[in-house]
Amino acid sequence: MTKHVLIVSPIPSHPQFQGNSARIYRLNQMFKQCGYKIHFVYFGMEGLSDTQRQAMEKDWDYFHFVRPEGPAAQPAYGEYFDIDDWYDQRVSILVEKLCLKWKYDVCLVNYVWFSKVLDAIPENVYKVIDTHDVFGDRHIVAKEAGLEPVWFYTTKALEGYGLNRADLVIAIQDEEAAYFKTITDTTVEVIGYVTPLQKLQQLAPPKNKIRVGYIGSGNPFNVKSIEGLQEAIIANADVLGKYEFYLAGTICNLFKDRNEVFNIVGMVGELDEFYRDIDIAINPMVGGTGLKIKSLEALSFEKPLMATSDAMVGIPTMEQYQQASSISEIIESLGVLDDSSYERLIENSKRVFDQYNAEHISTFKKLFG
Repeated sequence: MTKHVLIVSPIPSHPQFQGNSARIYRLNQMFKQCGYKIHFVYFGMEGLSDTQRQAMEKDWDYFHFVRPEGPAAQPAYGEYFDIDDWYDQRVSILVEKLCLKWKYDVCLVNYVWFSKVLDAIPENVYKVIDTHDVFGDRHIVAKEAGLEPVWFYTTKALEGYGLNRADLVIAIQDEEAAYFKTITDTTVEVIGYVTPLQKLQQLAPPKNKIRVGYIGSGNPFNVKSIEGLQEAIIANADVLGKYEFYLAGTICNLFKDRNEVFNIVGMVGELDEFYRDIDIAINPMVGGTGLKIKSLEALSFEKPLMATSDAMVGIPTMEQYQQASSISEIIESLGVLDDSSYERLIENSKRVFDQYNAEHISTFKKLFG
């Protein structure tokens, strides 16, 4: 008998140029590969172009769109949001109608701050929250890092209240799973970011310098990390004799006016266009929460990855070049990287990716397969 999953999201699944969209797309695909019919409800917080609509209608069996009325609400409690501040009751009205028409086996909602939709789901449907990230006291974490809090943030108590609406809470990595278990009685499981191996069809011709690249969005933690990377490169300017550094993605819009060392690529049509043209991927993330999907993305394109330990939280690795304690340590490692250590980095990056995928595919099948 065909299984049906209702997936509700305030973020589109297409295009996958930011981590949350990539996460939504991959989890949807996993359900699809396990034989589910995908009913995707998108509350258009990020708008909807004709191209996006066509792509989502093509990839998912059923696509539904709810257009927001006005901007997202301001924090109900001044310093932080109520858990339902960004929810729109019209989503519940649509979902109630869909539940009268279809017999869903699973309803998965993306983000705890959209969990109110689960109140509209019949009791016999398995209710799941894919958390993506931690939002309890997120504003405090940001301020401690010297950043102004942006997007959604609430208290731990309110986050726990939202999680209690579900039968299952999905954390994207182990540290966050441990945290969620302290604020909810709901079962918590870890399903990371599973993506297939991406074989690059054509590699770029060799150049005089080794190309090191980073692609990412313009969120505050990314921008702060790239600022730190630029400072480290300038402080070790001799690496510019051997390496050239490339920056791509929407982060370029925020960084190009202060750029001193990067070749600015900007937006790329397809991710493989970027990864085909670099020799080493780098993720200099310092701080932040969630899973650093850009690390796994680089590994999926078979690129040797150099990263800070923060960039590998939730991604087990024994490779020393993926456990740097600082951005400066990454740049210093580039300075002494030789052919032997480069080849080892390639092999270890492949091993990290394969082991990670195997573990999380197994967990998904156990829960939904």
